[in-house]
Amino acid sequence: MNSRPPPIPLPAGVGAIPLLFCIEMHTYGMPTYLVISGYPALTGTLLSQKATAQRDHDDIRRRILHEPRGHADAFGAILRPHTEHTLTKKAHMGVLYVHGHGYSTMCGHATIAAARFLVDCWDEDIFPRRREVVFHRESESVMLVLHTPGGLVEVVVPTVPGEEGRRVDVGRQIGFVALAAWAISTALVVDIPSGRRWGELECLGRDGVSVSLAFCGTFILEVKIEELGFSSDLFDAPVDFARLKEVTSQLKEIINTDPAYREYLRFPDREGYGAVFGAMVTDKTHGKAREGTKGAELGVYFFGGNHIDRSPTGSAAAARAALDAARGNLKAGDSWTYHSLPTHAFGLEGMVATVLEDGTGGRDRPGVFGPVKVQIEGKAFYTGYSTILQEDGDILGEKGFLLDELSGK
Repeated sequence: MNSRPPPIPLPAGVGAIPLLFCIEMHTYGMPTYLVISGYPALTGTLLSQKATAQRDHDDIRRRILHEPRGHADAFGAILRPHTEHTLTKKAHMGVLYVHGHGYSTMCGHATIAAARFLVDCWDEDIFPRRREVVFHRESESVMLVLHTPGGLVEVVVPTVPGEEGRRVDVGRQIGFVALAAWAISTALVVDIPSGRRWGELECLGRDGVSVSLAFCGTFILEVKIEELGFSSDLFDAPVDFARLKEVTSQLKEIINTDPAYREYLRFPDREGYGAVFGAMVTDKTHGKAREGTKGAELGVYFFGGNHIDRSPTGSAAAARAALDAARGNLKAGDSWTYHSLPTHAFGLEGMVATVLEDGTGGRDRPGVFGPVKVQIEGKAFYTGYSTILQEDGDILGEKGFLLDELSGK
């Protein structure tokens, strides 16, 4: 497929760099650039492929996601058909997840997008194991197993008859079982040193912020918007996203660097310590509950280098469901609706999290609740197909840039 020309004349000097082919999709407004062909050959386990991608091919991540082509909050996924688990037929396809500042262990919105494409795709050069995907007549769906850096992820994709076989039923949500989620703390008070308190907090005369901390492949912080000193409204009141980025970045940095919080960042499922990757700012006053769910809420997720997720986010939704299970608000069989600004603004159904199994405790960690098994449901849509090339002499296209980071260079 790498020899297929783009729908424009190839400029002189392009041929030295292989073309990349992407399917462009979005999940509730959050984009996924799905690399389906043209990525350099990688061998070994999926984690070793990820390490090679980081070391030798990070320019490709920047070329796809950074400006001048992409933007600071873009997200991507790279299909890896040959991993240790696809070779033993434990998985149908491997996936590497990429964002503006690096690589993710798991991503819910990109998983939904990748699963939609793979079930619709009958090109065995792209998806060698497509004909091994089993159709379940009773549920009118197929089960797809994706090999992610965080582990194997089972995805249930609803289908209808198509020309070549089953294709995705866009009227129903795609569901996947998230990585195991753990509630680390439902009421962690973070002390903000006097020299690091932001203005909104100072105005309230407060020196601390109450947050919740969960783990679902990575550490995720949940905080109510009013706890940060802002209006308790993410939707009707004007939101200064630049300020929220600064504040959540400050909050994450304090937790990640202050020794007082180190024990909260010990992995609940293995040895070692991590760091808070994302902060979910919540608004409990907005959000329409989907039928069959116990309630709804609105949130904005700042992840990685403070990128803003346009979707309700799958991993963060699983983490929040684990927190509510720990609080006693959700039990096995209960569902909750999570909205992002786009789903709420357009009256969409939102992303649904269902607690399949709740936990009892984490290893030797008093107060840690988990593992909690959560199913996430959502929809993805196609927005385009692209051929990515690079011209000789195009320094900006070669290096990529994020406008917010150019100051001072």
